[in-house]
Amino acid sequence: MQKNNPILINVPHSATYIPLEEMKYFTTQDIVHELNVMTDHYCDNLYDTGDRMLRFHVSRLVCDPERFRDDSKEVMVSIGMGAIYTSCSDGSELKSISSRHKESLLVRYYDRYHKRFETEVAEKLKRYGKCLIVDGYSFYDEPLPYEFDQDYNRPDICIGTDEYHTPGQVEEELCGYFRQRGYSVELNRPFAGCIVPIKYYRSDRRVSSVIIELNRRLYMDHRLNKTDGYKRIKEDIATAIGLLEKCI
Repeated sequence: MQKNNPILINVPHSATYIPLEEMKYFTTQDIVHELNVMTDHYCDNLYDTGDRMLRFHVSRLVCDPERFRDDSKEVMVSIGMGAIYTSCSDGSELKSISSRHKESLLVRYYDRYHKRFETEVAEKLKRYGKCLIVDGYSFYDEPLPYEFDQDYNRPDICIGTDEYHTPGQVEEELCGYFRQRGYSVELNRPFAGCIVPIKYYRSDRRVSSVIIELNRRLYMDHRLNKTDGYKRIKEDIATAIGLLEKCI
């Protein structure tokens, strides 16, 4: 049964689906490897807490809805990983597409997703007067070549925040709970920030946001098999998110 509350779970990177008509544009010889390292495997299940959830249904290798649509605002464009990736995680070429094709992908996938995202937030605001977006991610246990943070000493859990949209109590509640459960936790490392629909971005404090990122070593191995830690971290995520409603 879906919970009635101001919380919206957003899981943008768990899908592995690449439409057949898009496959011909991929030039990499190891698409399986890219899917393995770039997908947030199982996150659509790990973050399924009974709260309202928004999932992106195609692989981020086709389109990444977490990037800024406008390339001039997106830092990852410099390494070929803006909203439409052209580079692999190791910097080699992922695919070759025209600017016209790029725009068609943005319209078909990015814009539709963000329209849904904006609608979901608007409905929460209308019903509750507030909305807390919880972004659900995972990260590789070792730095991938494209990542800016190359420190191999990675925490179990990263909490990503925004100085405008993340209430201090949300940050404190998450860090405190996960540390109490024995996890190592860091703020904005190895990844920083969180997402808010552009309509509300840095302009509406009723919309709060935070990212919970899991080190994959907590719940899966390199062959993508679930480990014994899967059940525990899923239960801990549910408990942690359940504590947040009182924080907004």
